[in-house]
Amino acid sequence: MRLQLFIFFLFTQVAILRAQITEIKGVVLDKQGKKPLAFVNIVADDSKTGTISDIDGKFSLKVKGKPCCVKVSYLGYENTEYHIHYSRDRQLIELSPKIFNLQEVVVLPGVNPAHRIIDSVFHNRKKNDPRKLKAFSYISYDKMILTIRSDSIMQKDTTLLDSSELRARKFLEKRNFFLLETVTERKHMSPDLNQENVLATKVSGFRDPVIVFMLSQLQSTSFYNGLIKILDKNYINPISRGSTKKYFFQIEDTTYTDTGDTVFVISFRPLLNTRFDGMKGFLYINTHGWAIQNVKAEPASDTGAIIVHIQQAYKYIQGHWFPFQLNTNIDFRFAVVKVGDTTYPLMAIGKSYIRDVNLQPHLKKRDFGFHEVEITPDAVNKKAKFWQKYRVDSLSARDKETYRFMDSIGKAANFDKIASVVTTLMNGKIPVKFINIDIDKFIHYNRYEGLYIGLGAHTNQLLSKRFTAGGFWGYGFRDKSAKYGMDFNVIIHKRSETSLHLAVYRQVLPSGGVFFGNEQARIWNSNDFYTLYFKRMNKTKGANASLSFRMRRMRDFKWDLGFRVQNKKTFDNYYFETLSGEKITDFNFSEAHFGFRFAFREKMIQTTKGYISMGSNYPVVYFRYTHGFNGLLQGGFTFDRFDLKIEHKLYIKYLGEFSYQITAGIISGKLPACNLFDGKGSYSPFSLYAPNSFSTMRPNEFLSDKYVALFLTHNFGNLLFKEGKLFNPQLMLVTNIAFGSLSYKNLHHNFDFNTLEKGYYESGIIIRKLLDFKVYDLGIGVMYRYGPYGFDKSANNFAYKISLFYGF
Repeated sequence: MRLQLFIFFLFTQVAILRAQITEIKGVVLDKQGKKPLAFVNIVADDSKTGTISDIDGKFSLKVKGKPCCVKVSYLGYENTEYHIHYSRDRQLIELSPKIFNLQEVVVLPGVNPAHRIIDSVFHNRKKNDPRKLKAFSYISYDKMILTIRSDSIMQKDTTLLDSSELRARKFLEKRNFFLLETVTERKHMSPDLNQENVLATKVSGFRDPVIVFMLSQLQSTSFYNGLIKILDKNYINPISRGSTKKYFFQIEDTTYTDTGDTVFVISFRPLLNTRFDGMKGFLYINTHGWAIQNVKAEPASDTGAIIVHIQQAYKYIQGHWFPFQLNTNIDFRFAVVKVGDTTYPLMAIGKSYIRDVNLQPHLKKRDFGFHEVEITPDAVNKKAKFWQKYRVDSLSARDKETYRFMDSIGKAANFDKIASVVTTLMNGKIPVKFINIDIDKFIHYNRYEGLYIGLGAHTNQLLSKRFTAGGFWGYGFRDKSAKYGMDFNVIIHKRSETSLHLAVYRQVLPSGGVFFGNEQARIWNSNDFYTLYFKRMNKTKGANASLSFRMRRMRDFKWDLGFRVQNKKTFDNYYFETLSGEKITDFNFSEAHFGFRFAFREKMIQTTKGYISMGSNYPVVYFRYTHGFNGLLQGGFTFDRFDLKIEHKLYIKYLGEFSYQITAGIISGKLPACNLFDGKGSYSPFSLYAPNSFSTMRPNEFLSDKYVALFLTHNFGNLLFKEGKLFNPQLMLVTNIAFGSLSYKNLHHNFDFNTLEKGYYESGIIIRKLLDFKVYDLGIGVMYRYGPYGFDKSANNFAYKISLFYGF
């Protein structure tokens, strides 16, 4: 009986204790715009129990008893004391904005108390950084809408709107321009092995999800990197070594969690009179492990064409801080919608919700595919039941109307075709039904051919997703000869990028040129300006067969092997003398090659049109070995050739971007000049700047069978000059160095060349973005030649350059 009474008493006390715990749920909105406010501080009255609203403005607070009110504070808004309505399931708290300026601060003498907190976060960064975990996995649901920044229209009295503004308002009240959704499974193994499998994707008006993947790469899931990369630009993280000497930090507020931990709200911005790529915003630092709980950040300078605002929220789960919500808001300054006499910039609002987190998954390397981002075959065909499982909230009436309206418009206007045309144009092709016209075969110029006009075309996916076939024809008006060729490519296995390529051609090839089979061809590439300076070329007939592929276990390698035969005619009256004394002006080659491109942890994104590289943070290595056969298919030379190229871009904090390219080659055997190494000279007294070439070296001035060349460039970015909209100068320092040698010099006749044993040196400056049009920029520069191969007449050592760089 006593035991029964004791158990009854125990249960009664537990029930009483439970009854004393009240859960208050609600949402915090901006009173004017009715938009959710992320990371608002909410503290129970007269207690140290509190919480912070999530990215959607929602909150949940567990308190003892039933307090009458909660204290609500948020930077940039009036503090308020909200009286709780216990009759409501969800509280609605609205905050009024106030005038607030981060730069209007009072700097007091002594040690900034925020520095101690920032230093604690920095020293605990490795423990709290999710990327430092041995492994993790999760599912994310991503949602992004595209609309215009239209607050002035939506808040304006309708009687003051003209007819076009009224139509715009009615449109925006019902729907957005676009709505994009994806569900992605991510797996990670330390140090840098990642896999993202897109399980489902849906885009209003489109069936091709390529847009989603590009936008989804704008924000990292960790704010602990020393550099925060947004688009193609690096920003110094306020949580990094030495940041307290570059950033101004200020404690703006202090709040508490429902577990009793303290959260410091700290604003940050670059110190006045400092010039570096910094950010501004707010950090919410939890004293439990001195970890980032929330962050709001954006570029400190807002003069760019695209401005990205990021928000991140972390939770302490399974013994570690881990992100659970991400916001990405993008302002497209270059894209505007005109309504009446006013223009409104396009903006994208993206949200990511992370769930099913596992911080101790049993992963092995075989669980990772050929590419970092891959799409499941049925991703665009998922049913409503699947989406209901992963959506955080059901689609609103506005979302449904966006899908309905844009799907009908997209079908009528064929948005997928338009997107395909734009993508194809960016790759240097013009789609015409089932044919792609090759833009680079229309027209070009070099010193040998002069003006070249022609046509090239290949079949596209409308004819076959498995193979392409095509050819080209063109005519050079200086060399007065036609060039033509045909090629055929068949995809054997899509995921591993295994393809067979066959080609026959009659064209001209640069004498002493270097070619790597796995180089990624881009028509809009400043490095290709070097081809303008080709002066010595050889008429060539040839046929190639090559196989390229990836292997799952070595997915960072792209392999290439093949065989080719070529006949090359001599240039002018040059002849090559064999050891037996025979004078040769017609050169036959039979060659087998093997090579690879290695980009460690390169982020490759699978799309319906192929694969897009988002780059690698590590050096990219190209290697190619070629063996020549004497007597096989009329081949006249036995040789072994090794070609190597290494290139890398490295951002150095507070100094800018340093890039280098190393090229080297060795040939064992006796070969004519057309198959040796030229110096890659691109000299003209006043001409277009060709990166990774020798601006002061005359074309074909040097000849080598062993060489190494080093191209060094440092871009200070906006560290030296204030960033503007059109005038945005960036100073680049350039130094190029080459060494080489040539065996059997006496075998080459009627060719005036030099060799590189003493070392070739040139340096100079390029000032980029004197005119910055965002899509491309123009600048000027000068290069100077010095050292053993410098000319006695100083004026001959200078080369004056115009720089042209593309922004994509």
